[in-house]
Amino acid sequence: MPKYQIPDVSFVKKLTSNEWASKVIPISNTKQQHPKNIKQLPPHEQKDSLCTPSDCFENVESSSDVMNINNNKNNNKKYFKVLLISVGVLLILGVLASVVMGIYALVYINKTTVASTTVTTSTTSTTTTFLPPQCYSYTIINDTTRLITAGNGYASDYGLFSTGTLVRFFGAGGTQIATFPPGGYHCTATYTGWYAGALPSFSNTVTGIMCYTPGSSSCTLYNTISVTNCGTFYVYNLIDPPNYSYIRYCTV
Repeated sequence: MPKYQIPDVSFVKKLTSNEWASKVIPISNTKQQHPKNIKQLPPHEQKDSLCTPSDCFENVESSSDVMNINNNKNNNKKYFKVLLISVGVLLILGVLASVVMGIYALVYINKTTVASTTVTTSTTSTTTTFLPPQCYSYTIINDTTRLITAGNGYASDYGLFSTGTLVRFFGAGGTQIATFPPGGYHCTATYTGWYAGALPSFSNTVTGIMCYTPGSSSCTLYNTISVTNCGTFYVYNLIDPPNYSYIRYCTV
């Protein structure tokens, strides 16, 4: 079997309190306490400024406390960075919101301006009304003896319009047939003729009654004629009056 050599073990004697005290070097004798500075202090302050090893070690922070302080500082830095980032993000969002609101306001103003400056144009449709053919083809009569202001006479229209004639009265002899009874013995005749019907509107033609009277009676004799409104004048489709002597169409 191998032989093991037992190492020499030396035991250190446990020191007593008095022996520890004899080995402790007073702080006043060490060079690190700067005796010059201690001498400058009053005696009662020199005692207070010194500490025993047990007292001095109580004032020294442990490594765990130092780590906690460092961690707290790091956490505070992180919180501060997060706060700065949050404030920056809020500022950016505020700027973006302001830009968006500004663009929206400009668009709204432009729309309002365009809407307020829009001019509405109305289109007026013109309807062209064509006049009937009789307004272009007629016989003109200008005879002052037909006026209701002319006195008694022996003229007669019987046989003058036997086939029906389109007539326009024109000039000093009057422009239309009288529309009221002029009384007897005018228009150079005994029976004076006047139109008792309604006159037509523009470009229209109507048929009405023609009356004749020798005196105070308004319609002793009568026949029918047609009248066309040609805008600025009338065209009459005349026929022969009743077969009586000295009977005539009177004008005004």
